[in-house]
This record gives sequence, structure tokens and C-alpha cells, in this order.
Amino acid sequence: MKKQRIVYFGSPEFSLPPLKTLYLGGYEIVGIYTQEPKKKFRGQKKYNTPVQQWAESQLLPVFTPEKLDDTSLKDFKSLKPDAAILFAYGKIVPLNWLNTPLHGFINIHASLLPKWRGAAPVQRAIENNDKKTGISIMKMNDQIDEGPILAQQDIEIKSTTDGKQLIDQISYESCSLLFNTLKKYFLGQVSLKEQDHSLSTYAKKINKTETQVDWGLSANIIEKKIRAFYPSPAMWFKHKGNRYKILKAKISNKQDVEGKIINLPLTVACSEQSLDILEIQAEGKKPLNIKEFALGNNQFQLNEKINNG
Repeated sequence: MKKQRIVYFGSPEFSLPPLKTLYLGGYEIVGIYTQEPKKKFRGQKKYNTPVQQWAESQLLPVFTPEKLDDTSLKDFKSLKPDAAILFAYGKIVPLNWLNTPLHGFINIHASLLPKWRGAAPVQRAIENNDKKTGISIMKMNDQIDEGPILAQQDIEIKSTTDGKQLIDQISYESCSLLFNTLKKYFLGQVSLKEQDHSLSTYAKKINKTETQVDWGLSANIIEKKIRAFYPSPAMWFKHKGNRYKILKAKISNKQDVEGKIINLPLTVACSEQSLDILEIQAEGKKPLNIKEFALGNNQFQLNEKINNG
């Protein structure tokens, strides 16, 4: 039996484990598509994606087209792919691309479709206080996350689960699910299951405005947002002209005027209950646990209000 020719589409660190699984599992990885290098940090130096860095270390061919248009499609067709696997690539794939591989495009999606279609399924599941999410292996069509399902697997969301923990778990557990499903799929042993579109929910892209802490919300709601948006983009607030990210926090039963610092090193009252901030990051600084942070920072005084300015 010939090796299946696979083209992989992915960009962030968490999309690497399934790629490595396919590579080590005997598939012929004939090309890798990833986001073009982006400027980062203060020096504005361009950095390759983690997928590109790894692919180049293995001497695999990498493609970083700015647009998936007819010009770049020629390169894709020249790879003669049997299938394309996509996990967090970051661009919409046009229909003429989807129709190129013999067996189509297979997507690893980080939810139990049709729930949480869209850009931020991990974050929205935590923010929504879902008790479980999962992995969907889906054959892509020209609609966003609406294709038929090849396989699914449940994953529990605990009361302490944050965004990084959940996407890392999905990433690693997707490896065996993808590998075993692909094997059957190429042999024609997988039945495609259409989604029930009436049950769909949409995980909209995270807007920067929603990541600013609103102390007028309950501590319960804010704490879920902190876990959902960790480590990036992260919830944040401003105080005395400085911006701070809240990386970890826990709910306290203490009550006072919303936005008021009611305990040190840093407990802030919300509309209901309050938040003990456990890990914080000042803009341009490294993350610190709150006790370390308090040693070198006197910006927060007992009984004053967070002023958001």
C-alpha cells in the first residue's frame, strides 16, 4: 500500500503534535502551509510560526502565501495531495483549494460540533461554564465548520481549567483520534455523519474590548473570563495609567463597592463577591505571582478604587 501524500495546514504551537504524529506515523508529508512570519515584541522582528520552525528543522517544504488565491493554488496542486489536514491554520480555505486533494480537507476542530463553530471554541466553552467540550474530526466544506463529522471525542472541563490547559489537552488527545480515524478513512471504513445545524452555536472571535475587566460584573463571571482568555489575549485592567493583565485569580466571598481594593496584596470587589488576584503581569514586564509583584509595586492601596485610567 502506497504512502498517502499529506499536506498539513497549521500555525501555532498547539497544532504541532498532530503534525508530528502523522510525520512519525509513516505518512508522506509533502508540504506544510502556515501563516507568514509576523512582527512581534518591541523590536518588531519577524518571527516564523512554531509550525514553520519545526518543519524547516525536518527539511520539509513550507509555504507561507499571504493569500490562498489562484497563483498560490498552482503550488498546492503540484504537491498532488491525497488529503490535507488542517488545525488552527488561521486563514479561510477557498472551495477550489478544498476540492484539490483526492480525499479533501480534514479539519481538527476544538469542540463537539455543531456546538462552538468559529474562531474561539476553547475560550467560549470555558467562558460559558460548559462542563465538557471535545474534539471533532471533520471533512471541510465551503461553510465554516459545517462539514460532516468523521469522529468525535469528549473532554471534561473542570472548574479550574484554563484556556492553555484545555487547548493543550485537545492538541495531544487529537493525535491518536486523528491517526486512527485517517487510517479507516483512507480504507473507506468511516461513515460521514452530517451535523444537526439546528443545534449550532457560534464561538465568535475574541474582541479586545471584551478583555478589559468590568468590575461591575460578578466575580464568578470575571473569573471564568480570566481562565478562558489565559494566556492570550488575557483579561486586563488599567490603574494610575498602567496596564495589568490578570493571569490567575480566585473568587472570594468578601463584598464591597465594585472596583474597590478591599485586601492586600490585591483583592478587588466586584458587583457580587470579589477576586483575589493570584498572578499578574504589568505591561512590558514578566508574569509574577501576586506576592512577588507586591514586593516591588506600591501602586495599589487599601480602600482605593481601580480607576481604569
